[in-house]
Amino acid sequence: MFQTYDDPGGPALGRKHLPRLRKALKAAGLDGFIVPHEDEWQNEYVPPAFDRLAWTTGFTGSAGAAVVLADEAAVFVDGRYTLQVRAQVDSALFAYRDLVDGGVPAYLRERAPKGAKIGYDPKLHSPDSLDRIRAAADAAGAELVPVAQNPIDTIWDDRPAIPDGEG
Repeated sequence: MFQTYDDPGGPALGRKHLPRLRKALKAAGLDGFIVPHEDEWQNEYVPPAFDRLAWTTGFTGSAGAAVVLADEAAVFVDGRYTLQVRAQVDSALFAYRDLVDGGVPAYLRERAPKGAKIGYDPKLHSPDSLDRIRAAADAAGAELVPVAQNPIDTIWDDRPAIPDGEG
């Protein structure tokens, strides 16, 4: 594989994919969904087929997350990516938030509607991070709901090939 300087992300991805994800969440009876950058093996650098954060938001950095609610969404990055996130993610769709200072748990505690069902893919979260996220959802009066099938995977129709382990 050769390095290219083509930017695979950008605001157009969020504009195209966020409405589709919200529609899939509604059909699944979910009021929100947590999108971490990590893959099933907790890798920081993920193959394109597992970069669900880039697909959802357009952000292609190596650390981040997003929370998509019915009426709002936020993307979380650390200090390395403050310029990149503004170039790649549409601020009309996603609020920019700090990944380290509060991160996803603080956002859920502040913004998750009481009674909301917030979905998450259990394969993509460490037990420690899930404990913090669950405590925040509980504090907001929301319910954290594990999904059997990641809704992004079900609607990602132009998904790159999943690596076969060779190479």
